Amino acid sequence: NCNFCSLRLTMGDKIISRSEESILREIEYITTLPHFRGVIDDFGGPSANMYGIDIDKDINKSHRRLINLLKNARTISGVKKIFIRSGIRYDIATQEYIKEIAKHHLSGKLKIAPEHVNKDVLELMNKNQGDLDKFIKDFNKIGCGELSFYFMTGHPGSSMKEAKELADRIKKLKHAESVQIFTPTPMTVSTCMYYTGLDPKTKKRIYVPYSFA
Repeated sequence: NCNFCSLRLTMGDKIISRSEESILREIEYITTLPHFRGVIDDFGGPSANMYGIDIDKDINKSHRRLINLLKNARTISGVKKIFIRSGIRYDIATQEYIKEIAKHHLSGKLKIAPEHVNKDVLELMNKNQGDLDKFIKDFNKIGCGELSFYFMTGHPGSSMKEAKELADRIKKLKHAESVQIFTPTPMTVSTCMYYTGLDPKTKKRIYVPYSFA
């Protein structure tokens, strides 16, 4: 439910996971293809660790179903390596999951998308869950590779002060490889902010960095 993303508007806001049996059958089929060399390059999709936390009354954040799926997928004959390259939701990732993918599924880097570092901008993005500093510390303790980061600048609420705060933090990070300029997307909350200059929750005016101003 990121405010700048239209995915929940076009695809729905419920998490629906394929059955483990269906996924394993597909992997078994892939191993029979003549060009397959034993490597599945990206296992997970846009948010690799949201599999198996289907919404009922509560979100199950244990990652048990996903860890079990990964273990079973590795045992399929003909599969040499399964990589997870897509960004994970660091704010819900468990230590057990991180250790599992660190040991078996990373190719050196793990991509996460904090989007910003300023708490007010993150709240306007609806990305103010999780503790980035704690995640980085816990990840480094495991010693399983490096993190790469995806950030966004120019989001409503981000003035030069917040942009400098982000830039200063990026300088301290080794692999802040992607910084995107906010682009208004039809129907999103962030685009509403961009157009009106207001925070829809509070109706208070916020700074909007228009490129044509």
